[in-house]
Parts: sequence; C-alpha cells; structure tokens
Amino acid sequence: MSNSTEINPNINATVFNQEIGQNTVVNTELFSSAALKEGTLLNDKYKIIQPLNVSTGEADLYICEDNGRKYVAKVYRRQRAVKKEVVEKLKSINFPFIAKLYEVGNINGMPYEILPYYRNGSLSGRQFSLEELKRIIIPSINKALRILHNNGIIHKDIKPSNIMMLDNNNGVALIDFGISSVVEQGNTVLVTKTGMTPEYSAPETFRNLFLEESDYYSFGITLFELFCGYTPYNNMSVEEIAQFTAVQRIPFSEDMPQELQDLISGMTYHDITNRNKKGNPNRRWTFTEVDNWCKGKKQVVPGEGTIYNAENAIPPYSFLGRDYKDITALVASLAINWNDGKKQLYRGLLSAFFKNFNPEIANHCIDAEEEATHNTGKDDIVFWKLLYKIYPDLKGFYWKGQVYESLPALGRNMLERLWENDKSNYDYWDSILFNNLLSQYLVMVQSQNEDLVTAVNALEAAHKVDSKSKRNMLMDYYMMAYLLSGQKIFSIGEKKIKSVHELTAYMKELLDSSYEELEDFCHSMIDYDDTLDVQLEAWLISLGKRTELNAWRQSLSE
Repeated sequence: MSNSTEINPNINATVFNQEIGQNTVVNTELFSSAALKEGTLLNDKYKIIQPLNVSTGEADLYICEDNGRKYVAKVYRRQRAVKKEVVEKLKSINFPFIAKLYEVGNINGMPYEILPYYRNGSLSGRQFSLEELKRIIIPSINKALRILHNNGIIHKDIKPSNIMMLDNNNGVALIDFGISSVVEQGNTVLVTKTGMTPEYSAPETFRNLFLEESDYYSFGITLFELFCGYTPYNNMSVEEIAQFTAVQRIPFSEDMPQELQDLISGMTYHDITNRNKKGNPNRRWTFTEVDNWCKGKKQVVPGEGTIYNAENAIPPYSFLGRDYKDITALVASLAINWNDGKKQLYRGLLSAFFKNFNPEIANHCIDAEEEATHNTGKDDIVFWKLLYKIYPDLKGFYWKGQVYESLPALGRNMLERLWENDKSNYDYWDSILFNNLLSQYLVMVQSQNEDLVTAVNALEAAHKVDSKSKRNMLMDYYMMAYLLSGQKIFSIGEKKIKSVHELTAYMKELLDSSYEELEDFCHSMIDYDDTLDVQLEAWLISLGKRTELNAWRQSLSE
C-alpha cells in the first residue's frame, strides 16, 4: 500500500520504511546533501546499506546497519537544521514510545542523526477501531507526550505520518522532532514562528503560540483521522481552518462512538483561557484527563457545563444522536449547534419535553415560540434569550454557534482578529452590538460591574449611529475588544506596546535608527487630514486619554 501526503512547503517531516511507502514530501527547495555511497560508515560504526527512495524535503534517509541491526540515518540538507537544545534533550530520553536518538554527527558538512528503523511503518493512511485506539495508540502517545513535556519539549507536529507502529505491534512511537522546540525553564508557553501542519494545528498556533495543550489538540485531530480516515478540516484552506478552530467544536460523524467523541472534544477544546485553573472543567484535556478516560473514569467534557449532579438532572433528551441527562450539557449543545437548536424550539420539541416535568421551563419555551411568530426576523434573539432562561446559571457567551467562556474571552478573540486584519467576524460583531446583546447578557448573568454596564450601553448606542461609517464601525470593534478583554495592548506587527511610555520609547528607537523610519511610522499613525489610526485612537481611549485626544483635536481647529 502506498500513501503519500504533500502538505505545506514550510513543514519538516521524517520518513521511515520504504517498503511501506508512506511518506510526506515537504519543502523541496533545500540544499541537497551529497549522496552517501553504500558501505559509508557513520560514527565509525553505522554502515550505509542503501538509500530510502523517498524524500522528506529536509533530509536524505538511508538504511544503515550495526551488528546486524538496522537503523535509519537521517542526513539533513541544511547545516543548522537541528536545534541543539532539542538534540540534547532527546539524547537523554530512552522511552519505547519516543524514537530513540542514538547518535548525532556531521558528514560532508551536514548534520545527521541515527534513529530507529520501524519495519511496520507509520500510521498514515490507516484506520483503527475504538478498541485498537484504546489499547495500543492512545496510551502510547499520551505517555510519550508526558515524557516530552516533562523534559520541556513541545513536539509541534503530531500527526499520523509522525507516529510509527512498533515492531511488536503493541504500541506506537513518536518521531520527527525537526520543528520541535524546548521551552525555557519555568515557562509553559512558547511564542515562535515555525512550520506546522494546519489540519492538525490548535487555534493558538495560528497566532504563533505553542503550549503543551497544543500537542494534545493535534493528538485529538490525529485520533479523529485514525478512526474516520480523514480529518475534520479536510479540503479547507488554512484561513478557513484558523477561523473555524478558534470558535467551533469539531463536527463528528454519526458512527463515531460517544466516548471517543468526548475524548476528542476534550483534547480539542478551543479556549485555553482556563488552562492553569486545574479545578475548572473548561480546560483542554492533557495527560491526566486522557489517562482518566483510558481508565473509564467519568469526567466533564469541556464546554458542556459543570459536573453532573442531581440538581441539574433531567430525563434523557435526544439531540443530534446523543442523549443528554444534564440540563447544562443540553443547553450548551443547543447553543453550539445553533440552527439545529432553533429547530428543537420552533418545532415545539423543547416545550413538549419540559412540559412533562418542568412547567416553568415549558412555559418559557411556549412564550419564545409565540414571540418569534409575532416578531419576524427575531428568531435568533428569541432563541438566545431562551437559553439563559432555561438555565439561568449559564455563564458563557453563546451566540449563533460561536462560544466564548466569558466576555473577556470574546474580547481577546476580537483583538487577535483585528490585529490580523481578519474581517470574517465583522457581521457577527455587528449583530452583537446592534442587538444590544452585551448589555442584555450582563443583566442576565447579573454582572456587578456597573462601570462595564455603563460603558457597554454607551458603546451599543453609539454603534447604531456610527455603523454606516467604515472607520467608526472599526473603531467600535476596537473599543468593544479593549473594553471586554481588559487588555491595553497596542500591536505594531510583532511588537506589543502596553503604555504611552513604551510607545514613546519605541518611537525614539525608530529615530535612533533613522529619521525616515520614524517619519513612516508617524504617517501610518496619522494621515494628512489629521485622522488618527483607528487602533491607536481606540487604544489611547482605553488608557483613559479621551480628554487629551479631544484637547489635541481642539488645538488643530484653532
């Protein structure tokens, strides 16, 4: 069987076992190392037998032998292709589920590695049953990731082609650490620009942010593919994947067992806001949760509410092929699957269900059905309000299928999209402001922050007046993002400025470099009509500089 994948020319990959014929072809625009002849000795012991007639794009691969045992020699095509800190860490690791790094060296001026030869090939192109995943693959990768992360290594490219079946078929091993990185001691977050495979990449990695949780997201997507034979983002562009993963849950096929759906949902939970809050169930699953799943322990799936208890219990409600016995999980699922959730309401299914045991909620549903009938075009808003009436303790912000754990999470997502000039959510944000959803949400969740309530009311009122102007509309989005997120960051490319003092220091750096650089920056911040850059103006207002801005504008008119 021959399975060949060609993905993203900036990604590195490792290929083993020409007999299986599974390979990833990547980045062929690299310098080719001189071919090694049969019989060449590496490190005075590993004898080259034959080349592997495949290309990883980053290296040439050879089968070599020492004392009758086969290995793979990976000879890189760039002199600085191997990260020294990663190599040092890997050399100290001896674990069956992580490809052993036996030797490193240089030949013909190029670095090489001696690695295991896996005769059974990679998992690329293969499918497995739930039982096989539970018994062989999931425990192996979970334990391998724990070892890597305990050693400060983030793999950054977990996918089927980088997972090899062990020779005894009783486990798998992670390979290909070509783009892996080591986080500095005491840190848990890595900010870097590096290659990655978009279909398997976590939302935060599209912002060049890599965490241990990012490897688990890729692990979850890998499990989806190993069961279904395709990824959930098959045939989507990089931009579409980045937008979808930032806010949406993975769409599952009907034939995937619920317990596997729960595991993948936990490992691919998009919001990492609560990653350090171990008591919060709305965290992406990592080693402990995956280990609990393997042991059959009951856990809360992130985004589906709090731990099940009798107070939230309801009779089973069947929705999209799953029975819900907890009202928090049901409401969350209705909100996430927005259009299908509305059908449950407007076809009378929810009112009929609750009528049997909770007349109060049933009446809320009936009222909503009637309200939508008399207010054409308001079905989304009516449905939205109903969700919070069915379960008043619902804290997340749910609207049209997008889910945010809190208003700050919504604000942070807005800032990141605005900085990247991502306009795909403009209509979504406009609908939030135009329909006064923020102020209504604050009332429903009983916010005690009076300043926030006042600011939100003013922003919503201004938006109804300003939205016809593109600049004013963008200003409203920035003001909303700064207001909700609580962040006071001005983004200039890769640079993040947190205060006026830092801004002036940055401008001085530009001046010290060249007057032209400072002049170009100033012209980008204020045009010849004395109109300020939208982000700059919103940022200054968020810092409390509105009075100074008004005084400056007044001085221009005098």
